[in-house]
Amino acid sequence: MIDVHNIEEYQLLLNQLPGVHNSRIIADKEGNLAEIHILSDISRSPKQIVRDVQSALLVSSNLQVDHKIISVAQIEGNYSNTQEFRLCIDSIQMYSRHTTVEARVLLKRDDQIFEGTSTGGNSPQVRMRIVAEATLKAVRQFCKKEFLFVLSDVLPINLNNQKAITVSVLYFTEKGEVYLIGSSFVNNDESEAVVKATLDAINRKLIINYNE
Repeated sequence: MIDVHNIEEYQLLLNQLPGVHNSRIIADKEGNLAEIHILSDISRSPKQIVRDVQSALLVSSNLQVDHKIISVAQIEGNYSNTQEFRLCIDSIQMYSRHTTVEARVLLKRDDQIFEGTSTGGNSPQVRMRIVAEATLKAVRQFCKKEFLFVLSDVLPINLNNQKAITVSVLYFTEKGEVYLIGSSFVNNDESEAVVKATLDAINRKLIINYNE
């Protein structure tokens, strides 16, 4: 039996596995794991990914998962095209001025640099939001579209005693609003994890919004 309130954390953990792009966990009414769906690339075999899923959940949360409830769907062509449009971190700069802080995020694609800046109060929670906002402003410069992605929330979480960052972004489309979520573990720098989590949330939408 699992705590259904932790399903999102389990999914965030699985999304960090090599080759995994997204995951969905479904529990039955009794709180037992019923289905685990994995979307991956073709860099690793489905059997390897299934074993990784079992190991990750066992080590992190002591959950023993039957391989029969794990399904793996693999993508080749379209996702590799999306990879070409992904933005990478060039640099992250933070400037403190008394009670305010400014974040300057530079993203790159090939030889092009896209810059975003944001300013706010100098507190731990606000600093994370400022970094995420600066990242989205750089993305807007890349897409040449305003208010395509709007920050919803930034939250620190703990997975197996390791700190991670989750970012929720509101994505505006012609059909309506969609919430996107991205995550990244904090290794050395929290700001870097915020930028990575923000890009994780929106990178897959860039290919349909890129305007040369």
